[in-house]
Amino acid sequence: MAVVAAMPSMGHAQNEADVLRYGWVAPLGSSRTMAMGGAFGALGADLGSMGINPAGLGLYRRGDLAIATGLNSANTDASWNTTSATSAKFQGTTGNLGVALTYPSVDADWPFFTLAVGRQVRMPFNQRIFIEGVPSESTVSDLFVQQALEDAAIYGYASTDEALGGGDIFPYSASLAWRTLLLLPDNDNIYATAVGGPVEVKRVIERSGRMWETQIGFGTCYRDRLSIGATLGLPKVEFEETSTHQETTVSAEDDLRSWDYNERLNVDGQGVLLRAGVNWRVTSQLRLGLAHQTRGRMTLLDNYSTSLSTQWADGSERAASSPVTNNEYLMYTPRRTTVSASFLMGKLGVLAADYVHTDLREGELGDPGTILSSGYDYAAENVAVDSSLQVVREARVGLELRLGPLKEYRIRMGGGTGNSPFNPNGVATDGSRHHASFGAEYRIGDVHFSLAWRRTWHKEDYLFMGAFHPESRGTLDRTSAALMLGAGLRL
Repeated sequence: MAVVAAMPSMGHAQNEADVLRYGWVAPLGSSRTMAMGGAFGALGADLGSMGINPAGLGLYRRGDLAIATGLNSANTDASWNTTSATSAKFQGTTGNLGVALTYPSVDADWPFFTLAVGRQVRMPFNQRIFIEGVPSESTVSDLFVQQALEDAAIYGYASTDEALGGGDIFPYSASLAWRTLLLLPDNDNIYATAVGGPVEVKRVIERSGRMWETQIGFGTCYRDRLSIGATLGLPKVEFEETSTHQETTVSAEDDLRSWDYNERLNVDGQGVLLRAGVNWRVTSQLRLGLAHQTRGRMTLLDNYSTSLSTQWADGSERAASSPVTNNEYLMYTPRRTTVSASFLMGKLGVLAADYVHTDLREGELGDPGTILSSGYDYAAENVAVDSSLQVVREARVGLELRLGPLKEYRIRMGGGTGNSPFNPNGVATDGSRHHASFGAEYRIGDVHFSLAWRRTWHKEDYLFMGAFHPESRGTLDRTSAALMLGAGLRL
């Protein structure tokens, strides 16, 4: 959030970060697809196909029951001004759970049909950002002063003091500062901050939750040449973020010793999207794949609140809390197109590559017109989506080697890279994203056991004191790792 409530008069926590968070997901899926770097669009006979190219379901000749579970860790190295700190957060997750049922057909041209149902984790949200002792010559409370200096008559109130005191204007920010004496009257309708000089800043952001997708897929194959398939995806979001901004005055002479501003955001929601694809066997070695995912439509419910407290030299403390806002809104996620190829290396294994195109500027916020929605039009937020995000082009490669006298062992590896999701005109850091993976599998009869490991890394800008503050810009160096264990049974 990064003090997202510090400027608007109402508690709208929705912004372009939502589009990036829910609209661009990781190629996780099964342990096989994860180990091969997500390069699976021209392969198949795996439940992970439902999340990449559902035409892969058409390559099944027998049913499949599989589960994959594991642990995800996220490390964040925060750098701001002259200070840096590293934090880690862990999360357990079930990555893939599903069943594929394959039925024979009386039509020789379409010999098999497969119906699959499953659940895939599309993106874990666990993250912790921590940094403290950052020297600053200015203060976020200046933003509250700017709010108070606005004419209360604009909002229909005769007295700014009374409107701030009653929480009628800026209830999530300047009103809290006024009620805790962080915001002081200087003259009539002129305000000042109680922060009198340099401060040391501490920032703590905790994020948790995940986005998963319930999937219903169908696939078939024409004359063992052309596979087609479709997936109905029902994404579900659970996300929580708590944020604390603390400033401690440097001078021992100041009456104000420190103050804290806290934000809390909970998001729950669900949606729907459609994914369809084809998989063409060009030769006995070469396959080509093409898949397209429609724009998703998600209905999300935000639960948002803030609080502020001040600590004084005489040992006293003042605290105030905002109302709790429940706001329902729409999120339209971008389309995604995947072009794929795979090359079968005889009995040795298979080599695969995917190219993924996503225009994040297609993401859009809207009002659903429900009893819990605010009626807000999100025009400014959608302009920010269009100006701050861009087209993401991602390349993925994967390799699977088959070893052993009965080819019962599989060794897998893969990786990928993609350009930054952010418009380069608005950032200082190259946000290109990369991932690498490795895995193995053992098959005995109809049973298979597997493991996969995946690491991702990228950098991004972060505005530690809000978008309107001159000293805000810092850098987050983010890495994450996931270990997944899987097991399955051919039916």
